[in-house]
Parts: sequence; structure tokens; C-alpha cells
Amino acid sequence: MKISRSKIYLPYIRFATVLAMIAIFMIFYIVITRYIKWKDGEMTKESFLDSSEKTNVGIVSMIKKPKNIETWLKKHRDLGICHFYIRLEETPELEEYLEQQPDVTLQKGTSTGVNEYGEIQTRQNTWVNEAFRLAKGDQTPTKWLIHIDSDEILQGNVKKVQELPDNVRTFWMQNKEAKFDKVPGESDNCFSAKQFANCGKKGSGCVSYVNGKSGGRVESDVECNGPHRMKSVQEEDSIKLDDLEVEHYESCDFNIYKQKFKNLAVQDKKNDIPFSYYNESIDAAKQDDDNKLQQIFEKYRVVS
Repeated sequence: MKISRSKIYLPYIRFATVLAMIAIFMIFYIVITRYIKWKDGEMTKESFLDSSEKTNVGIVSMIKKPKNIETWLKKHRDLGICHFYIRLEETPELEEYLEQQPDVTLQKGTSTGVNEYGEIQTRQNTWVNEAFRLAKGDQTPTKWLIHIDSDEILQGNVKKVQELPDNVRTFWMQNKEAKFDKVPGESDNCFSAKQFANCGKKGSGCVSYVNGKSGGRVESDVECNGPHRMKSVQEEDSIKLDDLEVEHYESCDFNIYKQKFKNLAVQDKKNDIPFSYYNESIDAAKQDDDNKLQQIFEKYRVVS
């Protein structure tokens, strides 16, 4: 029995057709998914820069090995922060992520590695003043800058900042300190605490600073005046802005806490640190006593 050529080649034709259909589907899938990602990026960018909910208030921060930076950014975007000026030190794993954020101006740098308690404040001053210069000359809508750290979250009405009268050049906000219901671990979100000590009240139980954080107008007369205040030649004192507070999540991970104080323990000069919590932690870190460090953390940071 003679078999026609068309029947001989029919399986091959069917196989080739299936391959062609798979190839077309894959190309279609790739094109569609890339378009969706591109469109999502455009919409995200628009939501960051064009939303009517955004203010003209930005944040300046110097950070190193921050925890849950995505949460930190989102919480402040939700408040209406329009732009972030971030100096990132020795955290290469976050460089690409932050560079991709359309509302972030990023500077990459390094720490000195010694005497960080004092020298970190010098670098902060330099970066904050640089951020003022950048904000004054770039295309962002930033008219005010608030200086906070990556373990601090603003809470309140940011819109009140842009409503301040022209004669107000700088302001400060009271801080609260997070208290944890247990010693937080690596898997816990940094910003999950539900209890806070009001550091503006005497005997509040705050173990770090109690004098708040600050913000200032993006103008040539305003500059950084340490980690907690800004200053202007056009005013004598900063006003207190009661519509905003700073939630301070000091050492929101026990491993971060240990590393912080072990770093402070090996500095080559003695620092005059006015906090018992800091000094006790440094002494325990010098002894490389993790059990003692945990006891100190529980003593000062955990509430039942």
C-alpha cells in the first residue's frame, strides 16, 4: 500500500505548528508582562510625583544597614512626603533598590569606622546641608526638609508644615520612644511596636534622646544645627510643631542592638554619653556578654 507524502510529513507539520504556537504565545506573554511592568512603573512614578495628597515636605536622612526600609518609605509616602534625600553608607545591597525609587535622591558614602558616636553627627550635619542645597536646585516640589533617621517614623499632619507662616524658618517636633512586648528578632518588622513613652514628660522611661527632631525651610538662611535642631539667622528659636511627632524605634532588632553597641565598644576614645542605657550596653558589649546585653534590653526596652 502506497502512503502519500502528505501523510508522511503530517506529524512533522503538526509538531512544527505546535512549536510555532508556543513561540508566538511566549513572545506575546513577554511583551504583555513587560508592558504591564513598564505601565506599573509609570503609574507608580505618577503617584509619587503628581498625587494631590503630596505636600511640599521632604525628608533628609543618613542611613546604614536600615531594617524594613520599604515600610519606612511607604509610611512617609502615605503621610504626604514628596521626596527623600538619603545618604546610604556601606549598604550595597540597597543601592539598586533606592536608585529605582523616583522620589529618592541618593548619595552613597562610607563611615569613618572609628569614634562613630561623635563623627556620625558631623557627617549628618554635612549631608543635611548638602540636601538643602540639592532641594533648592532640583526639580522636586520640596520646600521643607525634616531630618530623621531610618529607625524613626513621623506621625501626625504633615500638611501643617506647609501652612506655617513665612516668618517661621525652622521647627521641632517632640519624640516618642517605642516599647516592645518582647525582645524583637530578625523576623519582626522594625515598626510594629504598639506602646510608646512620651519623651517630653519627665520620668517617661525614654532611654535615648528626649529633645525631639527638627525641620526647616529650603532657603539659604537655614542650616543644620546638630541631629536635633536646625537654625536660621532670621529667627532666634525654633517653634515647636504640635501637629507632628517622631516615633523612635531605637534598636528594633536585638541583633541590630548588639552590633550597634559592639561597634561603640571598640572606639579609640571615650565618649561622654549621657544615657545609662548606652553606657551599660557598651560595658556589656566590651565583655562580649550577649546574656547581659539581653538583660539590659529587657530592662529598658520591653514592657509587659
